[in-house]
Amino acid sequence: MSPSAKFLNPSEAARQLGVSTKALRRYEKRGIISPIRTASGWRVYGPSEMAQATKIVNLRTLGLSLGKVAEILRGDARCLGPTLAAYQAALEGQVSNSRAWSKKFVACETSLPMARRQRLRAWRA
Repeated sequence: MSPSAKFLNPSEAARQLGVSTKALRRYEKRGIISPIRTASGWRVYGPSEMAQATKIVNLRTLGLSLGKVAEILRGDARCLGPTLAAYQAALEGQVSNSRAWSKKFVACETSLPMARRQRLRAWRA
């Protein structure tokens, strides 16, 4: 352990990761993260534990179960390809939907009289 390394207690680590302390305990129970224990038995998360926890949070964001996350972290990434493809398809659908709404907005805006259109543009700026 480096003396300059930052170690976080569970609530600080959870806050930084954007998860609950309960989620961190769940990851520990599943064996996908192992926080360091202080001499008095308290859990602390150092840089390597935070890096592992960040991977877990990122994989969970993709919609993977903790079981699948554990498989991937242990080296079995077979499920990752299809999951990433599905996530990309969903994002592309959202982008397409946003473009369609943008086109509707432009069509609506161009149908307005000029004075209203100028006020609308000033309001949006």
